[in-house]
Amino acid sequence: MNADGRSWDVPNLWICDGSLFPTAGGVNPSLTIQALACRMGARIRDLAARGEL
Repeated sequence: MNADGRSWDVPNLWICDGSLFPTAGGVNPSLTIQALACRMGARIRDLAARGEL
């Protein structure tokens, strides 16, 4: 997966859940996962507006 959470193997597959983290953390990651999903959504919107999806 690249820095945006987009899969290298499957076209237009974006990974935005707890599997982004390499290890389990000591706190609940819900807010971080929500922030990453929001960031990825904005990135998808920008790519779609430029016709790159």
